[in-house]
Amino acid sequence: MPEYLSPGVYVEEIDAGPRPIAGVSTSTAGMAGVTARGPYAGKPKLVTNFLEFQRLFGGFVAEPSAAVRDAWANNPSEGGRWWLFPLAVKGFFDNGGQRLYVKRVVSKQAKPASGVLGQGLASPVDADAAKGATSLRLGHLIGFSGVGQQLSIVRGDDQRPIGPATVTGYDVAARRIEIDPPLPAEVRASRGDYVQAGPRGTEGTIEFSAISPGAWGGDVQVRIQPVAGAALPVLADPQEGVQFVTRLVADAAADSATVEVAAVTGLAAGELWVQIGPRRFKADAGEPADGKVTLTFAAGTAHPAWRTGLAVRRVRRANTEAGPKLRIGGASRLYPGAVVQFDDGEHLSVLRVTAIEADVVTFDGNTPLLFETDRITLVEAQVNTRFASAGGVPETEAFGNLRLAGDHPSSVAATLASRSRLVSATALPGLSLDPAKFPLPAVGSWLSLTGGDDAHGSLSVADFVGEDGGSGARTGIVALEDIDEIAVCAVPGVWSGTVESALVTHCELLKDRFAILDPQDGLDIEGIQAFREPFDTKYAALYYPWLVTRDPSTNQDVQVPPSGHLAGIYARVDAERGVHKAPANVVIRGVKLTDGLAQDVTKRQQDLLNPRGINALRFFPGLGQRVWGARTLSSDSSWKYINVRRLFLFLEESIDEGTQWVVFEPNDEALWALVRQTVTNFLTTVWRSGALAGTTAAEAFFVACDRSTMTEDDLANGRLVCVIGVAPVFPAEFVIFRIQQKTRETQLA
Repeated sequence: MPEYLSPGVYVEEIDAGPRPIAGVSTSTAGMAGVTARGPYAGKPKLVTNFLEFQRLFGGFVAEPSAAVRDAWANNPSEGGRWWLFPLAVKGFFDNGGQRLYVKRVVSKQAKPASGVLGQGLASPVDADAAKGATSLRLGHLIGFSGVGQQLSIVRGDDQRPIGPATVTGYDVAARRIEIDPPLPAEVRASRGDYVQAGPRGTEGTIEFSAISPGAWGGDVQVRIQPVAGAALPVLADPQEGVQFVTRLVADAAADSATVEVAAVTGLAAGELWVQIGPRRFKADAGEPADGKVTLTFAAGTAHPAWRTGLAVRRVRRANTEAGPKLRIGGASRLYPGAVVQFDDGEHLSVLRVTAIEADVVTFDGNTPLLFETDRITLVEAQVNTRFASAGGVPETEAFGNLRLAGDHPSSVAATLASRSRLVSATALPGLSLDPAKFPLPAVGSWLSLTGGDDAHGSLSVADFVGEDGGSGARTGIVALEDIDEIAVCAVPGVWSGTVESALVTHCELLKDRFAILDPQDGLDIEGIQAFREPFDTKYAALYYPWLVTRDPSTNQDVQVPPSGHLAGIYARVDAERGVHKAPANVVIRGVKLTDGLAQDVTKRQQDLLNPRGINALRFFPGLGQRVWGARTLSSDSSWKYINVRRLFLFLEESIDEGTQWVVFEPNDEALWALVRQTVTNFLTTVWRSGALAGTTAAEAFFVACDRSTMTEDDLANGRLVCVIGVAPVFPAEFVIFRIQQKTRETQLA
């Protein structure tokens, strides 16, 4: 109750009548089956079109070896043609399905492909270079040591050496090196040519594995290379004084020991560094005289001739004496353990960050002499993956600015675990943070994964049934329990009694979904009747015969199970007409226009099938191939129609979810009235949509929630009992026109 303790105006919100009940979705399907690849752990994955299915789970599954195929296809009681699952998924979307949760089924013996990287230093060629060229543009210069370093230039296609080279100069920003001798042959970036420094080590650094088991991983390639995560400016030492810019007041001959510059504020006598043209020079400044200052260079300093007026700018040192500390602009971008590369103009070196305090960074060794015009490079990693298989959708991934080691969220292992759909990574003892020992394959720059195995020979019906390891850890059919939105479920192509019994049990236990079962392929009328005999459930339907479609992967006709196409038809009819409309007398899409059914079913044959709850798929001239049955597998005549069963599933689930707010409310007449009105409003809407029989709402349903439905014992035990009666609309399965002959009667005038 609100409290009114002081005078004032109080604005309050109050409930105004019953809360609306939103109808749940009835067209969301769930399927379990074997796919070419894709996630197998965790909850089923949602796909909304067949292209998305291909991107996530791969293309069509090739028929297994003859021994495996025959062991499954020739087993009438526990067999199946599970390799047709992607075709059934395609049939689902062809027939109007929009939302499908897929659970991949794999053998317990299946293994993912994997590969281990060694160590070394290589950089890909980033631009073509002609024979005789003396410079190369590379992908990076991280880990290189600078002038004088010996390199090998290698072809990327056949790994043949192009020739040795010595670095005579470099430009880190442009990623360019000058080499000697000139190139003995052309270098091409498109061929994958690269530069290697030193030999490659064999000690394992990182193991990459395909994200899920299967032979598909053999088409995955991985590359990891160092990248510049950031280029951070070096800040001047505060003791270096102020900045100034002056100019030459007299010409200076080449290699002259002194130059004269104009006296300016900040130019004081003493040792300092100046930049003249592109180079830096150490000099001693004399006392100003007549507005001029003489700068004296160290003995042996070489320089070109300079003309009067040339700018002379002071460059302040970042470290006036050798030590491990530097002031860095943007130091917050660094972190303890970060690897940083330094460039002193002739040599490249690396150190690791040990501490950061404001803009002062401490390293694990003495830093080289640096100036405020210099920048340091944060060394991080970039992982590229690529996958392309025959008939599959090519896929590439790129993850940059990663920490090579550790368990930070931006580390290689953690990033791939959370974001990659192709690979995972594990650090090995040989992993080093030295960029010169970066993870590298034994040959080339891309690592091809090997050793993946689908182990189809050990696949069993138990893998389809699955195990309950708790939420997010279930497998097979059991995993469909993790998705509450599923309303129709199937295991296409599998007619195993164990699997279909598990699917029916799954629906009967959850009581919010309906199963579509597949018979064995090639059955005749007697065979399909015998196949149907073990089932008695109001939560499943059976369709006969199989369908014929074109397999895009082989461009040949193939028979496919009907459950995938029928699940799509259920979704289409639900969207167009409503769940109360029987999913029958509708055209089957995604099959051959002629001979789209594996067997022809005549009216006399269906006279035997329909009473037994076997729904026929038939061809009618001028009408095409249609679903010609809408019965469940129940012996209870009250639940013999699919649409009646699914209508009640819709009503029960909608009311269940729409009245959760009632729990723990005061159980009195006010609440009962609110519940009655809430349910009545919902059922009125359902009746007006044509789902319930009756010319008035009173004829279509009733809702009772009062003392006639509850006893004092119910109230004392916290039970609210609401009784609902609903009159469903039954399908016009038998349309009968009775025609009789009428005798003409004589009319008397």
